[in-house]
Amino acid sequence: MKREKRLTRREKKEQDPTRAERLRHAAPHIHCVACGRHMEPEEFSGINPRGVYLTCDHGSRFPSCASCQVTAQYLIAEHDRTGQPIAKAGAWH
Repeated sequence: MKREKRLTRREKKEQDPTRAERLRHAAPHIHCVACGRHMEPEEFSGINPRGVYLTCDHGSRFPSCASCQVTAQYLIAEHDRTGQPIAKAGAWH
């Protein structure tokens, strides 16, 4: 009697219906450095983006709400001036 073909690990992953949802939850979180609001990657694109990335003198990128941009620029300027890590706001969802 011939053995039945077994699925490979990759094929099992592709057939898992909950995998996409789990991957979405495992994705890195983006939070505004000024207010701490959770932001989705889609907020950084489009005609009127609700989120922007600001860059410090060292080349690091920091996410910010469009409405918090002035406060975030102040925090980044302080980071550039002192060399200390940026003073981020606490994250909230």
